[in-house]
Amino acid sequence: MAARAEGIGRHHVSAFFSGGMLSLTRLATGFVRIKYVALVLGTAGVGFLSQATQLQLLGISIASLSMAVGIINRMGALGGDRSRESRLLSTAFTAQTTISLTLLAGAIVFAGPLVQMVFGAEALAGSPLDTLDVVAVVCSVPLAVVASGYLEAVFFGAGRYDLYVRASIWATLLGFAATIALIYVWRLPGAFWSIFASAAVLAGAFVLHVRRVRPFAELFRPGFDRSEANALVRFSIAVLVSGALVPTARLWVQRAVISSFGIEANGLLQVPFAVNAYYTPFLTNALWGRMHPAVTRLGPTPAGRRELTTGLRLTMVMATAAIVAILFLKDLLVPLAYSREFMAAARLLPPQLVGDFFYFAAFPFTVYALGLSRLRVYLAAWVGYSAVAVSASFVMMRWVGLAGVPIGYGIGNAIGALVAFGWYLSRRDEGTAGTLAIAGIGLALVVAQGLLAWTDRLVLVQGLLFAATSAGALAWLWRARAAG
Repeated sequence: MAARAEGIGRHHVSAFFSGGMLSLTRLATGFVRIKYVALVLGTAGVGFLSQATQLQLLGISIASLSMAVGIINRMGALGGDRSRESRLLSTAFTAQTTISLTLLAGAIVFAGPLVQMVFGAEALAGSPLDTLDVVAVVCSVPLAVVASGYLEAVFFGAGRYDLYVRASIWATLLGFAATIALIYVWRLPGAFWSIFASAAVLAGAFVLHVRRVRPFAELFRPGFDRSEANALVRFSIAVLVSGALVPTARLWVQRAVISSFGIEANGLLQVPFAVNAYYTPFLTNALWGRMHPAVTRLGPTPAGRRELTTGLRLTMVMATAAIVAILFLKDLLVPLAYSREFMAAARLLPPQLVGDFFYFAAFPFTVYALGLSRLRVYLAAWVGYSAVAVSASFVMMRWVGLAGVPIGYGIGNAIGALVAFGWYLSRRDEGTAGTLAIAGIGLALVVAQGLLAWTDRLVLVQGLLFAATSAGALAWLWRARAAG
């Protein structure tokens, strides 16, 4: 059993390193892009661009019907039956294409009300943006759905995580170049159009690489199979609701921030959100690339449980190291990644990052629930999290101002982690004690560093915590990779 656990750990670490190359590419290009956007557009421009990004994410969640997870699970369940897989893929492609085009048409017809809902009439009136720029963001949705909502699932379902990584790296580099060029020429309107350009590049890269998985005739064929549609709908309803909740909640909270504190405050708020967005893939790619397909095949067996335990340990160890490091370097990273104009946002990072630890502790359980097709559990987790996070954010904003937003999200994360570990403890196995020890040590390190960073005290102690945590995480990772 120990040998099997070590083998699982080696596979998880391999997936972590494979996805790490993509994450490094995205981090490097994202770092330069954020810096460039901050210098050229300022806090107000970042605030506008954030709303546009959340609008795109919401559109993707709706138009894709959140079928990606269902496609992955069904491909695993079908066990390589090409005939049934073809019916599955044609059904998913037809449904997503129909909804994407319908949503696009509706957004164009009702562009005026859409702009006012997302940005507010007064905010847009004083900017260089017009309705056509917002429409460009909406037009990116069908392309993003083809890439992230459909072809990405085909890569994962076929076990070709390597092709997904390769295509994504090319798309990241080309999309970065297009973004810099468009912003250089057209400033804020160019930033909105860069969202469309990046989606187009991603779709193109995925189309070129997916030929090694399936012929185009199987991938882009219209059709409909009732049994496969019913199977997909079970997943899509749960994932669609949960997937749409997060960008909807973010839009709602940020709209309140704009109304209460101004568009510049929304720009500052994007600093902790952007930090979260760029380091999260390092910690979650291995879960999607390894754990989710494995649990789909293994089901609620001891081997499936070992996948959860291994993924959970890896995620928490690396999350602890990343969070402690970012907290120590926050006063250097903010002006380096953005500009001195954004320094006030450094104050938002400690509550955001401490809350992130709870998020990474709970997230593997949601992936595990999806792998087991426990859709009600998955849906209840995300609905509960969104409700608590939004409610707490509004309450905390009244008490502590802008910092109340990351604090509110942290409260939602903490409650989710408590519920997840309560379930974990109720089903103890030989790995439970070790996992709890990792969670306890990680939480203690993160909270200690968070308090020191929040109060700007004992920089030397913060540096020692950073060095010790980084060294410990690397040693643990090396041991896990060499085991076997």
